Amino acid sequence: MKPRDAIQKLIQKLRSALVFWKRKKPQKKPTLKEEIRGWIIDIAIVFVVYFIILPAILGTSTPMVVVASCSERGYLNIGDVLVLQGINIRDVRAPLVELTEEQFRRGFEPHVDENGEARWLHFSDVEVELNRSSDVIVYISRPYRAQIIHRVFAKLKVGEKYYLVTKGDANQLPDQFGGNGACLEDGMGCLSSLVTQEMIVGKQAFFAIPVVGHVKLFFCDVTRVCDGHSNAGTGNQFKLWC
Repeated sequence: MKPRDAIQKLIQKLRSALVFWKRKKPQKKPTLKEEIRGWIIDIAIVFVVYFIILPAILGTSTPMVVVASCSERGYLNIGDVLVLQGINIRDVRAPLVELTEEQFRRGFEPHVDENGEARWLHFSDVEVELNRSSDVIVYISRPYRAQIIHRVFAKLKVGEKYYLVTKGDANQLPDQFGGNGACLEDGMGCLSSLVTQEMIVGKQAFFAIPVVGHVKLFFCDVTRVCDGHSNAGTGNQFKLWC
């Protein structure tokens, strides 16, 4: 068959399909049973996509999180939705600091600028500067078991082990520094101890989706089962944006 004949045959088929569609009788209004069945199918599809397909593609059991605080003010806002991807701690983008066991045990000291924000960290005889292009990660803090969305300040390599120091862009001090100094291991006084591979949920994979997360935050406001608009990260004030 010549190309011209094939094209004409395809056009005829499209015309026949269009005529059939125009003559098609309108569908009857679905019954309540049919509507319920449709809702069940839709919920099942969402469940499979979020809990099975996305985790398999993105490599994390939590493919999406909602920003519920102002600790990343200027970069993220309350109600932003982040799509995450799993990551090995070795591949996290951040300034790398290689330390001996002895240097590691000495901890670190933050150096602050004129505004009181830590812009440098001093590890024994090693100094590292904050880099705003470092990865933003989501991790579960220790010992408080809180979900934290912060930027990585430094990646520490001690022998074959890796640790992360993190800090919110709007916070003055790193998460791992408190009144008693650096928190290298689980202990009170800091937002979290040093982040290990087991604590990482994932890193921000794409740009943030704004506003959508307010639906979840309103649900949290009502049920109190999770952080809503008014939580410690917002100074316990009800905020729709930072």
